[in-house]
Amino acid sequence: MNYLVAQTKGKDGKILKLISDKVIFNLPDDLDNAKIFNSDYKLEDDEWFHIPNFSSEEYCIDFLIREFISTDYDQIGRDDYKNLLYLCSFQENIYYFQKITQSLIINKKWFKISGEPVLEDQSPIIVINENPDAIYLKSNDTLYFKKISRLTSIFKGIIDLYKEATQQETEDFLKSDFIKLEEEYDASKVKTANRKRIALAMDTLKEFTPKEKRTIYSYIKDYCGNLPFEEEESKFKIRNEDELKHLLWGIEQRYYTTPVGKEKMVANSVSKVEL
Repeated sequence: MNYLVAQTKGKDGKILKLISDKVIFNLPDDLDNAKIFNSDYKLEDDEWFHIPNFSSEEYCIDFLIREFISTDYDQIGRDDYKNLLYLCSFQENIYYFQKITQSLIINKKWFKISGEPVLEDQSPIIVINENPDAIYLKSNDTLYFKKISRLTSIFKGIIDLYKEATQQETEDFLKSDFIKLEEEYDASKVKTANRKRIALAMDTLKEFTPKEKRTIYSYIKDYCGNLPFEEEESKFKIRNEDELKHLLWGIEQRYYTTPVGKEKMVANSVSKVEL
């Protein structure tokens, strides 16, 4: 039987069942042309990256290693939708993953196209993309994907495969129109961890529309109270490595609010955000 499940964010995050007996994704017919991941290689439309022997990697999640038993997971509750990290459709021993981002959660008035349409204004919807962000075939223990930037919130530590931003890329990113450097902080002071985050953020930002970028900047302001923001210029002031790290986490939408206690947290780090 097929099951669509979801992982929630946070220290107490868990996997929950959504629906069953539905085919959410179809297996692509071009996985045979997969390439070993290389951050410098640009995929053709009919190509995928793959990581063989995936279950032996440190960033493989327990969910993929253990047997899928549907009774292990509770049914999702309405409040759980606020903190979804990703969806996973389990179909014939194949796992299809989709990262959940704000752009996929639609909070608008809508109606179903039918002979008797009914207007809905209190029923947000989650968009399911045509293609998954990752596919795990248990039969050959291989993970397939196209953009590793879509996987970093699903497989903690997979960012280690990501290239570091070059010196020029780092300088260019720090010249972005939403960043203002202060206190002599510059590209020469950006260390390895943040250079990898910059490379990831650059790829992430390429996928955003101007409207989505504005939404992200507002989201960062809401969660990062200690990150100075110049209202007149609409720029985040960056003075050190820690402030840059929080800005980059924001671009990856790693912040969330717990349903109970309403604490602001960072996904996968269980660190409380000081406001």
